[in-house]
Amino acid sequence: MKKILSLVLGIVMILSVAAFAVADDDIGFVTNKTLTLNVPGKAGGGSDLAIRYYAQALTDVYGLKTTVTNYDSNTIGHQMTANAKPDGTTLTLATGALNIQYITGNADINPMTDFTLIACMQDNGYSALAVPANAPYDDFAGFVEYAKANPGKINAGMPASGANTFLFGQLSSALGLELNSVECASESDRLTNLAGGFIDIGVVGVGNAVEYEKAGKLKVIGTVASDGTTIDGYPTELPDNFKTLQEQGFSDCYFNVYHYLLGPAGMDADQVAKMNAAMEKIYEVTKDDIATIGNIPGWHNLEESQKIREAEWNQLINVGKAIGLYVQGE
Repeated sequence: MKKILSLVLGIVMILSVAAFAVADDDIGFVTNKTLTLNVPGKAGGGSDLAIRYYAQALTDVYGLKTTVTNYDSNTIGHQMTANAKPDGTTLTLATGALNIQYITGNADINPMTDFTLIACMQDNGYSALAVPANAPYDDFAGFVEYAKANPGKINAGMPASGANTFLFGQLSSALGLELNSVECASESDRLTNLAGGFIDIGVVGVGNAVEYEKAGKLKVIGTVASDGTTIDGYPTELPDNFKTLQEQGFSDCYFNVYHYLLGPAGMDADQVAKMNAAMEKIYEVTKDDIATIGNIPGWHNLEESQKIREAEWNQLINVGKAIGLYVQGE
């Protein structure tokens, strides 16, 4: 009897291990072909680094063969993914830049119909609002008061049409501000012009903001992040003037920017669900790396991913209309 019981228990254990192995191997990703991950940008950028971390983790965790391909034009990078066969072997990691290009009419690729959403991943993190060191205000409330008293006289450095343009559009529409847009496409341009007093406000990375403020070249009046994000989520402790605008009492002053793992339209729903679930483990093993590039690590199931994506899409459409850059999207 004991031998029979031992045999039964042994069989149960074997079946359990086998079942677990099958479940663990059933990840949705194609395992017998190379997975191509397209980067809509040059090497060294945030999306490029994140994709490379994910690619390495997919190899280490699931044994997948991966290759990362960069495209100098993000439009071409997105198009190469959209045009690929919907078998799960060609993916990309896209941000709201994909939405903005379409909404403003600078690209024909429709983010909502030309791709399959696999997972919403990391939050893009924090953007520091910097002003000249001698600006007549020391916090965002003071800036808002000054801007309302001087409509059209505040020079805000930003690209002609980009994420920072829409960020300022969100702030302006939420608070009723009238800002004067000044072309400053790169962060280095904004830092130089802020230090020289040629622009009155600009968006810069938190790292540069800290260093330039220490050097007395500018001051920070707050940070902008996704809805509900607080500054204590930043990897290192920051002074109170880096608190998000929402923490400073401006509840409508946020800007959602997430990274989305996308495939071509028409992918199998069951495969997508399994790939989404598989990415949770990839998030776990890459979260420390993702944090090093200034992003807030994350993974969301399909239902959450859809809600986040739709909220960001709708926010950008509303901002585009408010600042006169809306062409298409609904």
